[in-house]
Amino acid sequence: MVRVLILNGSPRKKGNTLFLVSELAEQLRAKNNFVKILHLNDYDIKPCQSCYWCYRDFPLQCIQDDVMNGLYPHALDAEVIIFASPIYWFTYSAQLKLFVDRLLALHVKGGHSFQGKKFASIFVYGASNPEGSGVFNAIKSVEQMISYFGGENIGVVYGTGGDKLTAKDNPEILRKIGNLVLTISNQ
Repeated sequence: MVRVLILNGSPRKKGNTLFLVSELAEQLRAKNNFVKILHLNDYDIKPCQSCYWCYRDFPLQCIQDDVMNGLYPHALDAEVIIFASPIYWFTYSAQLKLFVDRLLALHVKGGHSFQGKKFASIFVYGASNPEGSGVFNAIKSVEQMISYFGGENIGVVYGTGGDKLTAKDNPEILRKIGNLVLTISNQ
């Protein structure tokens, strides 16, 4: 059993990102994995202030007294963390960005508490081609972050879910979700 945390950065309750997150979670649970989904739009996460209070004695929390201090344990407990987001304005959503910025508080002496963790990403865009969508900006950003953490990138799923084609009707992106399920379940 693998403990998986999915960070859903979409504000939409019936959008393509949520469809793919739900599909992934259902398939992972069918293979006896533990899955926790955080719908980030439901949380009032304050932006990082870059005060570096969290670097003093490395408390693995933030000085800001908001919901994020209650979300850190989910991230620390997970073996696999999945970043999921629609592509808005050429990168991942503001909801996901707020969460990601606050990961600063999880530093430890000599590195980051995510060292050795496994990560994956799911990105959906509305453009007809990936080059104009901004998806590659999001992918590169997450790859650099995972490298900084000292983690392992085990997969990236991306594809169009806009115009007349929804993610549900996109066999290629559904195949990629199935492959990610197999990769995670074999960890």
